[in-house]
Amino acid sequence: MNEQIFFSRLVEKYIAAVEIEVKGVRKAKDIEHLHRMRVSLRRLKSTLSDHKETVALREYQAAVTNIKRLLRSLGQARDIDTKISFLTELAASPEGMKFREGIFEIIDELREDRGEIQPRICKDLSRLHQHQVFKSIRRLKPSLNETGVTLDEWAKNNVLERLEKMFSLEPYVRKPACVKELHEMRIAAKNLRYTLENFECLYGSKVKSFIAAAMKVQRALGDMHNFDVWLGLIRILKDSSGRDASFRRTVNFLNDECTRRRADAHDRFVKLWSELKKQKTWARLSFFTLDRS
Repeated sequence: MNEQIFFSRLVEKYIAAVEIEVKGVRKAKDIEHLHRMRVSLRRLKSTLSDHKETVALREYQAAVTNIKRLLRSLGQARDIDTKISFLTELAASPEGMKFREGIFEIIDELREDRGEIQPRICKDLSRLHQHQVFKSIRRLKPSLNETGVTLDEWAKNNVLERLEKMFSLEPYVRKPACVKELHEMRIAAKNLRYTLENFECLYGSKVKSFIAAAMKVQRALGDMHNFDVWLGLIRILKDSSGRDASFRRTVNFLNDECTRRRADAHDRFVKLWSELKKQKTWARLSFFTLDRS
């Protein structure tokens, strides 16, 4: 397999996955359509990023700019969708029952915010079509001729670069207050996972365990990040003027609940990271990337 066939198979898979969700995203009745589109777009963006040095820069930048714009809108909507889901579940729980009125007041405000984002999503989807972004991506012809490396070497170099980025953030693993750095580590783990998944067709079962490990790290840090976002919103709600005592009690409850859950999520992440290190997961992945046989 050469680099152009490899690239074409990946982008066709992700473009098809995006396109199948367009109708559902525009209707905005089921939040899973948006979630699946966002994941597929991120995978497509990761594929383009992996090929950045092998394609025409101008065409690459044009495609990525439009994808990033849509991803921003989808990301904002997804954040609100997950908040509404979390609050709805919390309101039905034994501990949340007494705060139901305040919780549903917040849900109503979030739904208003979500409604304001939907037209922007539809506009960004239309722009993607008008600018023929997917056609432009399909026309890209990656070439390794000027890199001096084989497809195998290029693929492993990409994996190693992703791994090194994630590992550069290891000093913050046991520092729960380093919100920014742990968020960056989550993104690095996600990018490592996507790159490994892209190259799975080259290496098969050799990378499956590494994909699973990167996914676990991404999700564990994602759990933490969700509560970091929540705590940021809670700080805004605390500063809101004109709220009654019942609403303020709800906000204090949410603050305590999210703080506790965030601490639990961090503990789980540290335990997971320690287990993966004990199993020499990342060392084995590093050895794999350095093997040119």
